[in-house]
Amino acid sequence: FFSSVTMVIGVPTGIKVFSWLYMLAGTRDRLWDPIMWWIIGFVVLFTIGGVTGIVLSASVIDALFH
Repeated sequence: FFSSVTMVIGVPTGIKVFSWLYMLAGTRDRLWDPIMWWIIGFVVLFTIGGVTGIVLSASVIDALFH
């Protein structure tokens, strides 16, 4: 159950992250702006959180807990 729910949430989230990266690709001249570092940090941490969520929702772990 948890694996399938995570995948349903993961696909739109992946599309969102790639949309953010595409948006950031057009702002090369503002790379040293502090707000850009905040945005890049948010996208990186958001992606790391998503990857760890997919790993933690693996079928093996799901079977161990139930």
